[in-house]
Amino acid sequence: MDLLPVLGALLPSAAVCALFVVVVRKMISADRDERAAQARLEAAERRAAREGAARPTVDGDGGRPADDSR
Repeated sequence: MDLLPVLGALLPSAAVCALFVVVVRKMISADRDERAAQARLEAAERRAAREGAARPTVDGDGGRPADDSR
């Protein structure tokens, strides 16, 4: 049995599978990062509400008020 045609037939499916895995992992990572950023923002809002501040600040932005234009 010649191995080259078998590999040629399986390679496209394996490549699509690998691409799918990479894309799904990136989507999960982006979702995790977005949830973490949202949690930081909500924590800053809760902290600001407890302290009686008018507008919360986001960590790492030099004390700028958070952007409320969503």
